[in-house]
Amino acid sequence: MKSFPIGYYNFSKDEALNFQLNRFYSNRSLSYEELMEIGSKVKSFGEWIACFTELGRTAEKNGEYRKAAQSYRAAQFYTLGETKAANGMPMKKVLYEKCRENYDKVFSEKEDLQYDRVPYQTGYLPVYHMTPQNSKGVIVIHGGYDSFVQEFMEFLFYFYEKGYTVFFFEGPGQGEVLHRYNLKMTHEWENCTSAVLDYYHLTDITLIGISLGGYLATRAAAYDKRISRLIMYDLIYDFYGSLKARMGKGKGLFFDWMLRNEKNPFWGIVEKKMNQIYFTKWLLQQGYEIYENVHTPYEYFHHIKRYNTRELSKLITQDTLVLAGEHDIYTVFYQQQLDALANAKSVTGRIFTQAESADHHCQIGNLGLVLETMEEWISLHSRTKEDTSPR
Repeated sequence: MKSFPIGYYNFSKDEALNFQLNRFYSNRSLSYEELMEIGSKVKSFGEWIACFTELGRTAEKNGEYRKAAQSYRAAQFYTLGETKAANGMPMKKVLYEKCRENYDKVFSEKEDLQYDRVPYQTGYLPVYHMTPQNSKGVIVIHGGYDSFVQEFMEFLFYFYEKGYTVFFFEGPGQGEVLHRYNLKMTHEWENCTSAVLDYYHLTDITLIGISLGGYLATRAAAYDKRISRLIMYDLIYDFYGSLKARMGKGKGLFFDWMLRNEKNPFWGIVEKKMNQIYFTKWLLQQGYEIYENVHTPYEYFHHIKRYNTRELSKLITQDTLVLAGEHDIYTVFYQQQLDALANAKSVTGRIFTQAESADHHCQIGNLGLVLETMEEWISLHSRTKEDTSPR
């Protein structure tokens, strides 16, 4: 089993770009030297898109399909939803297909990796899965806000090599489900999760939700008790509240006031200001693309208020693992999340630290540590009542 690199580095002076570059280092798709070079010359989102598009083309020509896939994904990620390709197609969809074309070449080489499409509404849910001999249990994983399943395949391989049957699926608003079937994200995540469990006749599973998946998985576990163990990776106790806390008290109170009235004339000013900055314009357009019936800043901020576990948490009766990074914006609600799980069978929490190189969102900087933490917890909480021997 390959080890994951450890460390969170200053590849770029821009916080948002630097986090993405560290993701590519942590998941082993690009080298430290390559990322340092990219970070030193890329100063804007436009340069980022051009750089990674070209890197994708070069890697593809050289047969480096994983690097090509990651590069096209990097370019696709920060492309605005309004951007069109020469053929008139949305550039996000064009880059998605280039990314998938290369990822498919990488994963087609794994004979024990299965890929299915589970019928769902007007489209399908893509599912990768692997089953070892003498399986120790079943783990189901899904991503979050705008994730592609292919980005996290190392997680699937890790748990498989540890002896687990693993299913990794995409739901509405993610990857193929969004870009090929135009199914937008719903906060009612129990529907797509239950469709996957039904299709494969799964029970007594561990469910892992990544990033915003920390909310989505909690929602699914609240309403589907075939889920025996829940891992919030990381916690999303209050999506809107976390963003508001980062704004500062004054701006946060202003947005609370604004959200009382969709017709407030200040919304026009807010939209104009957000569209003047590439990152905030991208943030809004990303939401417009992913969420159903979201087309304005008011609708965006109003919609994301649905993604909270305040009331859901009392419905959780499973063994639950709550993970957080010391310097992640969502960790502001860490204690509230633990306290809200009043009816859970058991609650285990862990905050990863800067000293562990795991203090950022989803422990970018030390994926090996968080995967090891999850596997040890699953192993402990999968023991049968008869198996009470110490470990």
